[in-house]
Formats: sequence, structure tokens, C-alpha cells
Amino acid sequence: MTTYAYIRVSHLDQNEARQVETMRLLGVLEENMYVDKASGKDTAREKYQKLRSIIKEGDLIYLDDLDRLGRNYDDVIDEWKYITRKLGADIVITSNAELFDSRKFKQMGDIGKLLEDQFLSMLAYVAEQERKKLRRRQAEGIKIAKAKGKYKGRKSNLIEGGKEEVRMKAIIEDYENGVSWTDIRKKYKVGNGTIQRILQREGITR
Repeated sequence: MTTYAYIRVSHLDQNEARQVETMRLLGVLEENMYVDKASGKDTAREKYQKLRSIIKEGDLIYLDDLDRLGRNYDDVIDEWKYITRKLGADIVITSNAELFDSRKFKQMGDIGKLLEDQFLSMLAYVAEQERKKLRRRQAEGIKIAKAKGKYKGRKSNLIEGGKEEVRMKAIIEDYENGVSWTDIRKKYKVGNGTIQRILQREGITR
């Protein structure tokens, strides 16, 4: 049996130190911690997929919250069941270990599976609604900022006009659609500062 930890933060400028320390205190070795700096909009995350490919029956995976698996209702449920039922590994959610420890549900037999499904569905639904709420607030913020003609922050290295303006609009659109900062950086070959200034100028972030 191997004990792993999966750690995820949404953006490159967010710090995973708190999650890492939690896993260290639980006895997870550094080499068994898999860290993604990526959006949870889907499961196409490099380190998550790598961890997923090596999990074996009897392994234990720690997550600090259920939404580290994803924020899509179906993805969360599918991934949990794939790991715990198809692969035969176990998952413990450290922020709610009393409730979400797949080992406890397995010990309860069929009734445990029923309870697990109910609790999992409820919390996966909450995670998805939070993501939808965030996107709705982003869209509302953009609309209000544009209506007021407000532009915050310095000009980015991408100037208005021509192809660069098209790139700026594409960056904003991708951000609104939940694309991670990592993917935006790679796709448009820009740095975090440029992304931040574009979003600030549109009043999307502060």
C-alpha cells in the first residue's frame, strides 16, 4: 500500500504550502505528493492524470477538499467511484475526514455504499454550484465595469488594436470560461503580470 496526496490550487500565483504541510503532518512523503496549479473545471490536469495512472488496489489518497477532484458534478462523482470502486483504492478528505473516508463506507457494506452515494452527490452538487456562482459573478463584474467605463491597472504589454487586441479579448473570454492561468499562459505566450493587468483593466479582478 502506498499513501499519496493530491494537491491543487487554481492559479500559478496561489500557494500550495498549506495543503503540502497538511499532507506532511499526515505522513505523506514528498515524492508521493502530486501538485497541480490548474483550474478544477475538468480532470485534464497533468499531475492528477499521472497519479491516477499509478494508483493500485489498497492505496490511500488524501485530498484536502472534495473539489480538488473537480468542480463539475459528474466529474467529481465519476472520479471518486473510479478510484474507490474500480481501482480499489481509498480516498480521505482531510477537511472532513469524519464524513468522507471511503474506508468507513466500505466497512458498512451495502448501506455504506448507499450513504456514500448520497453524501457524495450532495457535496459534488455544492461544488458545481460554487463554480457556476463564481463564473456568474465574473460575468456581472465585467458587465458593470464596461458599463461604467472603468479600467484598472497599468496597460499590459499587449496594446489595443489589430491582432493584439484580439488576443486580449481571447484571454478574457478564456478566463470567463474557466480556463486556468497555466493554460492561458501557454496558449497566448504571456506572463502572469500581463494576464493580471488585462483582467484588472477590465475590472474583473482587483
